[in-house]
Amino acid sequence: MKPLFNFYIIFVCFVFGANAQESDDVLFEIDEETFQVDPFVESFQKNSELMASSKEDLEDYLQLYINFRLKIKSAYDQELDTLQSFQKEFSRYYKQIADSYISNGEVTEAMVKETYDRTKTEVRASHILLNLSKYEEDTAKVYDKALMLSKRAENGEDFAMLAKQYSEDPSAQRNDGDLNWFNAFKMVYEFEDAAYKLDIGEISKPVRSDFGYHIIKKTGERASKGQLKTAHIMVVKKDSLQDPKEQIDKIYAKVESGDDFHDLAKQYSDDTNTASNGGYIAPFGIGGLNSKAYENEAFQLENTGDYTEPFQTSFGWHIVKLIEIEPIQSYQDIKEDLKKRLKSSSRSKLLVSKIKEDLEARYEVNINEDAKSYFLKTLDSTFDKGKWRFSPSENLPETYVIKVEDKEVDFKTFGEYLERQQRSLSKLPEHKVVIEDALNDLVYNELLAYHKTQLEEIDQDFANRIEEYKNGILIFDYMSANVWEPTSKDTILQREYYTQNRDEFVTDSKIEGQLYTSASKSSIKEVRSRLKEKISLDTISIQLPDDVILEQVAISKSSSKIPKAFKFKEGVSKIYDYLDQYLIMNATEVKPSFVPEFNKVSGKIISSLQEKREEQLISNLRDRYTIKINKDVLEQVKQKFEK
Repeated sequence: MKPLFNFYIIFVCFVFGANAQESDDVLFEIDEETFQVDPFVESFQKNSELMASSKEDLEDYLQLYINFRLKIKSAYDQELDTLQSFQKEFSRYYKQIADSYISNGEVTEAMVKETYDRTKTEVRASHILLNLSKYEEDTAKVYDKALMLSKRAENGEDFAMLAKQYSEDPSAQRNDGDLNWFNAFKMVYEFEDAAYKLDIGEISKPVRSDFGYHIIKKTGERASKGQLKTAHIMVVKKDSLQDPKEQIDKIYAKVESGDDFHDLAKQYSDDTNTASNGGYIAPFGIGGLNSKAYENEAFQLENTGDYTEPFQTSFGWHIVKLIEIEPIQSYQDIKEDLKKRLKSSSRSKLLVSKIKEDLEARYEVNINEDAKSYFLKTLDSTFDKGKWRFSPSENLPETYVIKVEDKEVDFKTFGEYLERQQRSLSKLPEHKVVIEDALNDLVYNELLAYHKTQLEEIDQDFANRIEEYKNGILIFDYMSANVWEPTSKDTILQREYYTQNRDEFVTDSKIEGQLYTSASKSSIKEVRSRLKEKISLDTISIQLPDDVILEQVAISKSSSKIPKAFKFKEGVSKIYDYLDQYLIMNATEVKPSFVPEFNKVSGKIISSLQEKREEQLISNLRDRYTIKINKDVLEQVKQKFEK
């Protein structure tokens, strides 16, 4: 997806999302093109939720809305929608959106309810996997081996040892087949369904999925907590002189003694993404992080404010604090979202037959029975080896093989389809089955393709969404052509801006050295005295009190590790009282502020120039087009939001 395109799609979705209930009230006009009030109101409501911290009121937002419509109108006037690049991009998104609307048929209430119930319960399981292609029809050998392993496990052999010895899942060598905790959507449906139906400790018969045969042992079941909000302090190994385990233990001692967890995260955490905000990380559910160890520790916490003992993951050492548990939403609140997820999950293949049935009921489909006999005669032993080539004779029938409404697939097209698909089709048991399977697949594909061309006429929601994406792509191309590319390519203008606005790019001064912190002022005083006595800056030999934490740092004035009043100078600093801690620093180097070279700040320069160019563009558009706002309608809208 193009850069920045997501932002414009979000805005466009909000702008066009209210088409379903337009009133006759016109809010404004642009050169006699009218824009009604309802789409604007819904756009404002959705954007005000998205930008909760914004101070823009309704009138300010109306101006943004008008600016957006001006850009769209100008883009059409420039005929950007006729460009080949636009048509290609739009066609790609049309296909993607159409696929999402028709690929999985109807989701039944029973499927949604089953899925919802499973989101409320988490399962833990181990498995042994025997790989098998999903196209393989002769499954007896692999099935028999899976059945044998299942019986051995049922007879008491150690499941972990069997997994390590026989499983063809590469992860079994490090986890003994243990897949940890999961709930709905985390596994392929066949695996999930079997695991949920087992009792704890029970071992399944072989379960077939697209990956092969699984033998599943259910090892646990628990009620789902929903999503967790947590914060953490992380310490990583930075050099050979500092032991991260020793460091995290000292921090843990401070947590245990009552020091504020979030202040400690700001001071000591090595997670650069979360340290400055007190260690908070985004909410997650089971399977939502790429660290099973972190998840397992976090989900064992019961009460808000509880925290773990130090533990290690592949990222480093952590202490995790539970901030809040977000329970699972009610069935009615989450029902529609589950329907959408069901359509894109592995459950979807259960619905393919329903889709085909619905489409065949909507459109006329004809299959030429004579074509089956024709192609059955053309297949020979080379097809079974994947080496068959379609070589049509001069008297190739000129009629269709299949026909969907007025769209026909002729003999030549179907023969070429067989040739392309022979690698998978040749695995079917008989040539008669090959032909039937190929015809069924092609009928299904042709039905889908034809249905996509009709979607805008038969599905208003689809038509609205296509309009959203069309305008999203259009405005991206418009902004690229009129704002982004001209400034990003104009290096002369960029250098002029750099020369005239050097003060904008001044960097913070930085200080490097050893930072010592402790809740005990006397301990810090003791360390400071020892440092003062040292002639060299080799501080490694100083024996630190147990309650003092040492960090090798390189920090700027804006760092959360030091108070704003901290003096930037080399040597041993005075003692500062900060975040309920006492700290000193043995500064080995102070790097003064400076203006970076042009190439170091070119991104910031381009961003500033683009912002100014967009402001000028809007001003020009407002001069070019006539805008009329219906004051009475606007006043009614304002009164509505004041209630």
